[in-house]
Amino acid sequence: MLVAALLGAVVDVRSVSWKSLQHRLRLSVQSGPTLWLWAAALSGFMYGGTWADLFAVAMSWFALWKEQTRQKWQFVAILMGTIVKRNAPLLQPILESVRFFDPSGFHTEFFSHFGPHDFMGVPLHGAWWIPVYYALVMLVCNIGGEELWWRGYVLPRQELAFGRAAWVVHGICWSAFHLFMQPTLWDTVRMAITGVALSFVAQRTKSTWPGIVGHSFGNLPFFLSLVKGVISQ
Repeated sequence: MLVAALLGAVVDVRSVSWKSLQHRLRLSVQSGPTLWLWAAALSGFMYGGTWADLFAVAMSWFALWKEQTRQKWQFVAILMGTIVKRNAPLLQPILESVRFFDPSGFHTEFFSHFGPHDFMGVPLHGAWWIPVYYALVMLVCNIGGEELWWRGYVLPRQELAFGRAAWVVHGICWSAFHLFMQPTLWDTVRMAITGVALSFVAQRTKSTWPGIVGHSFGNLPFFLSLVKGVISQ
């Protein structure tokens, strides 16, 4: 996806200059503080937990206030979105009854080796190179690739087709993209909530950076589990 985003941007702008690619992939840093306020809000939302969610709502409201928005319903919408996210697990038993595939076998075996005792079959204890490898390589390819392709390249094209509603379509499509690792409808709905939040902020800020920052915080618990495995006795 990282390579596809760069190649797609080169084709679109018919240039290999970094400035042109930055503009096409929305990597130019805007002036003003609201971009990073939205990035902070998205980070809290994706990290999860009571305090992180409260932080996300506070940062979102602060960003709306700084933008001097006259659409006061947006404050309520953000709060309601957070409440929906926190209470979505109430539907988990029902949604898990809708199964897309049997997660036994390879699927279960593969995802059971991502900590806290081993990483892809390699014991974590004392292996500091594993979290370094994950941070430098996997985060660049996974987060960098997904964000540049989806939020940087695909979303601007979807905005041309769907207008102001593009963030909803985009969030659902991003969740569907992960169906190969979502054995039940619950897994899809849970990721769709995250995907819609990512695309909402990306479309509002016209920047890929909040998604990169927020996605990083969303994957932080897994990284911390690797570190915990490395220092475990």
